[in-house]
Amino acid sequence: MGLRLTRFLLFVFITSPVVAQNFLGIAPSPYGGTQSLYLNPAFATDSKYGFYLNIGAGNAHLDNNYVRYQAPFSLTSLVLKRVPDQYKFADGTVLFRPDFLGEIANGKPKNATAWTDLRGPSLQVRLGDQLAIGLTTRLRAAAQIRNASESLMSVIRAGLEDSRLYNIPSKDNQFSINTNTYAEIGLTLAAAIIQDDYQQLSLGVTVKRLQGITAGFLTNNGLSYRLLADTAKLNNYYMQVDQVNADLGYTTYLQDKGRSVSLRQLFDGNNPGRGWGADIGFSYQLKSDDNPDDYALRFGIAVTDIGAIRYRNSRYVQRYSINTTNQQFTAQDFNNASGSEGIGEVVRDKLNLTEASNKGEFKSGLPTALSLNADINIGSGFYLTGTFLQNLRAKNAIAVQQPSLIALTPRLEKSAFGVAIPLVFLNNAFMAGASIRIGPVFLGTDNLFGMMGSSSNKLRPRGADVYAGLAVASLRRKP
Repeated sequence: MGLRLTRFLLFVFITSPVVAQNFLGIAPSPYGGTQSLYLNPAFATDSKYGFYLNIGAGNAHLDNNYVRYQAPFSLTSLVLKRVPDQYKFADGTVLFRPDFLGEIANGKPKNATAWTDLRGPSLQVRLGDQLAIGLTTRLRAAAQIRNASESLMSVIRAGLEDSRLYNIPSKDNQFSINTNTYAEIGLTLAAAIIQDDYQQLSLGVTVKRLQGITAGFLTNNGLSYRLLADTAKLNNYYMQVDQVNADLGYTTYLQDKGRSVSLRQLFDGNNPGRGWGADIGFSYQLKSDDNPDDYALRFGIAVTDIGAIRYRNSRYVQRYSINTTNQQFTAQDFNNASGSEGIGEVVRDKLNLTEASNKGEFKSGLPTALSLNADINIGSGFYLTGTFLQNLRAKNAIAVQQPSLIALTPRLEKSAFGVAIPLVFLNNAFMAGASIRIGPVFLGTDNLFGMMGSSSNKLRPRGADVYAGLAVASLRRKP
């Protein structure tokens, strides 16, 4: 639908703009500090650190079930701007052809998620053996497509110029697109409510104040379209939309005055979104016979990211109900659009949506999820962790959703260092990661092949993931 629109939608697959709280090589560890709070706030009472100060940590992640990355250069080279010159235009921009993404044509609905999770200065302190508190700051951004048809995704991937797609009616497409960018500050309180020489049961709660910076959604209830060549103009193509029934909402806060995204938005009274969130979890330990300060087995259960952000601002928030027929979108319509806000404005203008029909507010839910965790102490510093994350949001909810996953993570844990190998099943695909921790400093990925894959090594990954963190900490003193 034009080069700009195609690049924006491909961005969901090949770049990161949140959402989730995986860090699977670090979060389950008793040496995870504040990183463990996002998996289960009750894990604060299990921490090996009496004091943990997160200076900064971040995660970039993407996954999908529609395309495999098969460019002649890796995603790491793309992000670090080390793409060979033969794959660049004269101005230095990367030539990213549609065939660099190989389609997975199996007739199933297509999903994709991209997020960045930036964790700012955060503090966790153990108060004796039974109580822990934490104060966290965080900036999250995410984009997600759910339940899109293969035919529609082929249009997005190839653009309007692929003659193989011409004049083929496509009816009753139903899909949803959600984006959300927000800052949060969280207060965690965790306590051991049962504790003796044999067991420990802990409860943890995090309450979060949310500042919504920008968000958008398109819930498509029905779309019928065809791709046609314009007989009046040579080499000109358009999408003929015969019927569309959808809900559209977006904000224009960042577009106004060229604002940027940062943790300073926590204190910006002009943000268009406000909300509250919460995590609640339990942790149960069976103590080790060999070491009473360690556990032989730990179970954790939590519900994370309960809550929503209400975007309500007469100046910056747009929301429309769409039910129209006989519309055309050309390859030039989106040439000057910038980001999701700009694309929303183009759609509004093309469909003649007026301010009189603007509802002026919408609520974007957090990625509420069930978090289950089991950690077995094998001995000699070796652990085996099982993690299950299950999305709890409804299929068509206005919310970026936590992709459901199952992971098995062997770990070697010492106070001075740690090594983990997450083995993850996500979006009907298997991936393997690796992480290393030196004291409280860590670097890792939950999808190692995604960072390395290219057409040269035949790995052809379906996503990528990387995380890192810098912290200072002191080990908890034994009584």
